[in-house]
Amino acid sequence: MSKPTAAERRYMEKVSKLPCCACGYGPPSQVHHVRKIERAREAGLTIPLCRVCHLGDFSIHKTPEQFEAVYGSQVLMLARTIIDVSEQG
Repeated sequence: MSKPTAAERRYMEKVSKLPCCACGYGPPSQVHHVRKIERAREAGLTIPLCRVCHLGDFSIHKTPEQFEAVYGSQVLMLARTIIDVSEQG
């Protein structure tokens, strides 16, 4: 995996300034790469999650199916994130 470009780092910085797209906590948020998309490591395919929703006992990483059943799909969270980042300017 290659290092993110300057533009990708700027984009991920904007994502980290959004509240968690699951529970609404924050910002700051951790940047999660959406893994349901083949090129998941790209910066534009990221969503903001608080530490608990990202890595906690009930989280996108540890219980992904149950997490999405409660908070919605990562793809829908990604769509909202793209809109929110674009509104930041």
